[in-house]
Amino acid sequence: MMKQLLVLALLSVAGNPVALNAQIVYILGNGPGGMVAGQYDLSTCTFCPEMEIPYSLFPGGNGSLVPLPNGQVIMTGVDLIYTFDPPNPVPLNTLNPPGVIYFQGGVLAPNGNVYLAGTLFVAGQVTSSLYEFNPVNNTLTLVGSFPNNTVILTELFYWNGVLYSFLSDITSTPTTFALASIQIGNPLSATVLYSYTNLCGAPTTSITSGPFAGIYGGSLDPDCSGSDVYAFDLLNNSIELECEIIPSGFPYGMGAVPPGFPTAVCLCATDAGSIDTEPLSSYCVNETIAVPHNGNETLDNDDLLQYVLFSNPSDTAGSILATSNTPGFSFVPPMQTGVTYYVAAVAGNNTGGNVDLNDPCLDFSNANPVVWRPLPTVNFSVANPNVCAGACTTVTATFTGTPPFTLSYDTTASGTLTQTFPGNTGSVQVCTPAGSLPGSFAVQATALTDAWCTCAE
Repeated sequence: MMKQLLVLALLSVAGNPVALNAQIVYILGNGPGGMVAGQYDLSTCTFCPEMEIPYSLFPGGNGSLVPLPNGQVIMTGVDLIYTFDPPNPVPLNTLNPPGVIYFQGGVLAPNGNVYLAGTLFVAGQVTSSLYEFNPVNNTLTLVGSFPNNTVILTELFYWNGVLYSFLSDITSTPTTFALASIQIGNPLSATVLYSYTNLCGAPTTSITSGPFAGIYGGSLDPDCSGSDVYAFDLLNNSIELECEIIPSGFPYGMGAVPPGFPTAVCLCATDAGSIDTEPLSSYCVNETIAVPHNGNETLDNDDLLQYVLFSNPSDTAGSILATSNTPGFSFVPPMQTGVTYYVAAVAGNNTGGNVDLNDPCLDFSNANPVVWRPLPTVNFSVANPNVCAGACTTVTATFTGTPPFTLSYDTTASGTLTQTFPGNTGSVQVCTPAGSLPGSFAVQATALTDAWCTCAE
């Protein structure tokens, strides 16, 4: 009897699938304006959304998702089968089979068609069946069924040519769950490999297998949050966290990406916004370079907006020298004066308080070129420091910086004077009043301005 099979002790069956720690899966989950579908890399826990699908296409909820080698994706709802060609969110084909079939699982069959697990609820009878969907001619064929009111097929996967499924035993109270190999025929039969009494009440929402027999579930979370992807190790009867899922919510559908499936082209909502466009701006080393952001960024729930200073506009992410959470940068080593840098805003996933530069939806704003200028300096020298009362002497001024220079200087003999110099050297006349007493006097710069910066005492 099927009920007896479902309560067998755990079996260690040689050759069972084992967890795989790196795989690309296709998922469907909540987005800002609809259900977002795309490829999820479990080795880096990064999501590349490819299309946003209106919630209205799935009025009864989503049931399963199966990527095809040609790049198309089969998605099912309650009594609905869609064929999508990402990134186009409009279905290529729609099939509405007779009756009301609750599709709960799907897998790519060896012949290129898609096996779907479907359940019919008619007049108090619950019938779980295996269907074969042909995506070429958009047809659905019944393969076989279990006896009424016994078990419900949920998620399906293939490994080594054998079809596996999670089963719900509806004859037990509470409902028990099992993993079984499925013998295809009519009626269907199953050989239970493992039995479970509780996996968050719904262990089979999103199960898929990798090409090397990894099994992943979006609701195999022992904390029952349903927002993570876990790898399921059949040999050890254990699960381990792989990734915290993005988009939000557990994936409503998840399917292994088959060999030959096209590389994803990300459809991203993340936008770093813009900054006011300015020509090359020069700043003094004692000034803060501003990033004039317009406040028009678009961020996902897990995104962060930051500001970057970088050196190569052809390789923004690879030449970042400084990152700031506020729109401004100060001059610090190893920055150099006279070198053109660039400032911009950046937006992406928040990883430890910084934007993840590996986020496939990483976005930079436009950039402004900036350069820091050194503060000017002046050095005084005099050929003969001795001067008679009532006489004058020449003091040579040597400047660093960019001419012209405007120098304000003070002498204890003459007071404060201001003079402009067109080049990097010049001279000033320092005179002593008639009748001055013997002794020393000084010449001291009080302010100096070159073409870029001002240095004041």
